[in-house]
Amino acid sequence: MPATPDIHQIRYLFTDVDDTLTTDGRLLPETLAALYQLEAAGIQVVPVTGGCAGWCDQMIRLWPVAAVIGENGAFYFDRDKAGRVEYHGWDSEQTRSERQQQLLALATRALQQVPEMQLAKDQPYRLADVALDYNQDVSGISAEQRDQVLTLFHHAGAQARASSIHINAWLGDYSKQAMSERLLKQKFGLNDAAIQQQVAYVGDSANDEPMFAYLQHTFGVANIRPWLPSMTHHPRHILSANGGLGFNELAQKLYPHQH
Repeated sequence: MPATPDIHQIRYLFTDVDDTLTTDGRLLPETLAALYQLEAAGIQVVPVTGGCAGWCDQMIRLWPVAAVIGENGAFYFDRDKAGRVEYHGWDSEQTRSERQQQLLALATRALQQVPEMQLAKDQPYRLADVALDYNQDVSGISAEQRDQVLTLFHHAGAQARASSIHINAWLGDYSKQAMSERLLKQKFGLNDAAIQQQVAYVGDSANDEPMFAYLQHTFGVANIRPWLPSMTHHPRHILSANGGLGFNELAQKLYPHQH
């Protein structure tokens, strides 16, 4: 058995956004305060989200975070030494655009099969992937309907995962985990051993499994519990509160120990 990782060594906290940082769809003032406290304690926070590029641009500009990974790993935004926002894509602009057109055609087929779903309202602000809303501004979608759409994308050779609100589909070999690893090595200069010692991840659903499998320091907010029976890779620790209040609980474990 490997030794239990030491939480006091954590210097980087990667976090899902929807229903992990947010609570009932909103960023609570105490969760925003926790982000500032983590920054003051020298812990670099990186949101890792299926959220669109438009959201991610807002996050890197307005939140106290070191970088933002968006659209399930299609890109990350950070700032240069002068404070200007920079974009780092996994694929070339041409490849990214061509693949998104293919995905939109698949999404049209999916919506013909399950017309109760709809394209996510943030789809116009996405650069790489496609998001179908099954549980944000839409309700009443069954697990069978959700899985039917996931299967359609998978059979077409796309990657697709269900978050707590959307089905995100993309073409390519990137993922939350792959882009997190690239960022940690390129931006922060960490090797594999340092990543396992110093990086933590917190999430809320099955689409966070690749991160739970990748890192030793892993946490689930309490609302992950309904997902656990369908997951192979679980977080090492489950927090007692839901959403952003669970994130706060984790933050308080981390920053009292930092200098």
